[in-house]
Amino acid sequence: MKLYIYEHCPFSARVRYVAGMLNIPLTLIYLDYDDDKTTNELIGAKQVPLLIKDDGEALAESLDIIQYFISLAKSNETIEISSDVLEWQKAAFRPLQKIGYPRWPHMALPEFETYSARQAWREKKESDELNFDKLLQDTPNIAREVESLIKQARTLLLLEACQPLRLIDAAIMFSILRSFFSAPEIQWDQTVKDWMESASVKTHISLLK
Repeated sequence: MKLYIYEHCPFSARVRYVAGMLNIPLTLIYLDYDDDKTTNELIGAKQVPLLIKDDGEALAESLDIIQYFISLAKSNETIEISSDVLEWQKAAFRPLQKIGYPRWPHMALPEFETYSARQAWREKKESDELNFDKLLQDTPNIAREVESLIKQARTLLLLEACQPLRLIDAAIMFSILRSFFSAPEIQWDQTVKDWMESASVKTHISLLK
């Protein structure tokens, strides 16, 4: 099966996380960020992640892809996200943008190898609220906000000691937390960092450093 992705994309990462944990082999195809043709020709839209199954069918929503992987593995897992993780994700998404948006185009990520791809990203993602230069200058304040979210993540992850963390919940948390590694200024709770590094090894998904 082929999975079209961006390396930075949290939705791509959560799909890859589930595939990795369920030992489902994938051929990863990294798209240039300014590639407006490839997925449009396949599904009529610019969208990742995009899975092309062995029979040629395309799945373009991350939860649909995850549900397919769960069915393929004959797993008892579901795509029902816990309310606590949903709430955490909602709180974490804007800080993720503040950390990632100004940094990802300047990292060694395959979707941003060309100047035109980096320019396309800036033109699409930068706004008055998410001004890249101002966000970089405001890193200390954003880092404190992120560190609070990391502490909350520790509480959620420690629930695993009493009750196994749902696969979908772990996938969401991993996909967001990996983005925070993009800013070395962020101080990590060691328990959360250890969990991330272990999950990275198990799933073969590198952290965004």
